[in-house]
Amino acid sequence: MTTIQTPNPALAGETVGASPQWDVADSERHVEASQSPSHTAVIDVGSGSARAVVMQVNRGGGIEIIAQQRVTLNLMSHVRSDGYLDECGVESTLDALEDFALVARAYGIETIHAVGTAALRESGNVDTITEAARRRFGIPLRVIDGTDEAAYCFVGAIHGLRARDGLLADIGGGSTELVQFSDRELGASVSLPLGSLRIANRFDLGDLPTAPAVQAAYQHVRMVLTNAGVEPLSDGATLVGSGGSVRLLSRLDRAREPYPIIKLHGYEIRAAALVEQIEQLGAMSRIDRASIPGMNPERSHSIIGGAIVAHALMQHLGTDRLLVSGQGLREGLARHPVSPAACERVQLPSLRTVRSESLADLVGRFAPRFGQRGERRAELAGRIADAVWNGGNRRITNSLRCAARLLDIGNAVDYYNRLNRTASIIVRTDLPGFTHEESAQIAATLLAAEFPELPRRFRQSRLMCPAELRLIQQAAVMLVTADELDNRLPEGTAANAVTIGREEGTWRITTPGWSPVAAPGLPDRWKKAFAQDMRIERGTP
Repeated sequence: MTTIQTPNPALAGETVGASPQWDVADSERHVEASQSPSHTAVIDVGSGSARAVVMQVNRGGGIEIIAQQRVTLNLMSHVRSDGYLDECGVESTLDALEDFALVARAYGIETIHAVGTAALRESGNVDTITEAARRRFGIPLRVIDGTDEAAYCFVGAIHGLRARDGLLADIGGGSTELVQFSDRELGASVSLPLGSLRIANRFDLGDLPTAPAVQAAYQHVRMVLTNAGVEPLSDGATLVGSGGSVRLLSRLDRAREPYPIIKLHGYEIRAAALVEQIEQLGAMSRIDRASIPGMNPERSHSIIGGAIVAHALMQHLGTDRLLVSGQGLREGLARHPVSPAACERVQLPSLRTVRSESLADLVGRFAPRFGQRGERRAELAGRIADAVWNGGNRRITNSLRCAARLLDIGNAVDYYNRLNRTASIIVRTDLPGFTHEESAQIAATLLAAEFPELPRRFRQSRLMCPAELRLIQQAAVMLVTADELDNRLPEGTAANAVTIGREEGTWRITTPGWSPVAAPGLPDRWKKAFAQDMRIERGTP
């Protein structure tokens, strides 16, 4: 297990007590569409930028962005030699807070959860900002310590990821929070002065950095990690990265190859790719760097600093993969604004719970009326797959069941293209608990059910091998079969009223609701996929 040595005993990995507020690993439950989601406004004043986000937090923990505003501050560049923020830094922060208050209250939100992190923590005149924020704008800005920041980052970043044990690295502008977790429970944490902007400024990495400067930055990061007592990852542990620099590096990496998933949450970036990016970005001027497709110009100065922190950390931990979280402190604060200092343990729901509830959330958003239909269709698809594949190909079967469960969400956009529309939503929206590989399989199954050939971004993606593509074509036929069966089952009839078996090389499906003219092209499609005949007959329920 990765351990982080720190002089603060509160960070030594001890469980700090039982709090029902933060111990959210509750029992399995079905999320009813009638349950109202909560809305909140979160403000995060960081070292590089400040953001305000109005969010809807679904009952299953999924988050929808209602509105957001971002202001570049670069506060680390406004810290005077005496440790105080200069007048420009103070005024720009207050201007941002004023605008954020307007955005939040335009949506009728009176309670705003606002926090400040590294730059404000280190500022000698932070009280000037917090008092003005309260008096002028009604914003209760809390300057949180590294322990609370780490806990919020953990809850936000890890909630929807397939990560059980490991280390979270939230790379901000002024600091990096390292958070150990085991069995999805928060362990030791420490805040280190390794932010992307701080490193870029210290080693002059903003514009055409020299090789000695890059090497010096690497050495500095390694020294800080060693002095903090950060140990290599244990077998099976996952390194998770979050923060603006990590998201930007992942977006640039993803654009270099065919890739079917639009969302960044759950993307995996490899160490070799980071090395290439550092070399390529370092050979460009800041102006040229800012013009790269997908580059955030406001991060063109600090991006190499963030890349070096991420890569040096991977080297130090002995891993060549970084699992990217598109969420972090703000999402953690939205999920639960209670200060972790008042809680005894911080534990996330099990992955099984997260997956179940994320499906219910998504159906509830788009097709609440068809929730039970989707569940029955998923059961039918699973029964067909288990019969034909004799209980094998479990990963594809699970993706098939999810595709069948979610099929109706496309109705909310365009019924006549519902398979394509549903697939489009899957690759774009956050689906907590599911990997990019699983999301790609779900979307590909939906698309293969409608089109003769999958798009290139699926066929040539590293997420899917040729053997899986063949199975997905078969899964698509199973999906169509399950959908046709479900469309004709009487309301309230259970999926087990349908039976499937093979007799003398022919698959025979018996169902209570069928007619001679139903799904005329389905037997031919089945034979093409499985090289066997299939017959559907009406039987007694």
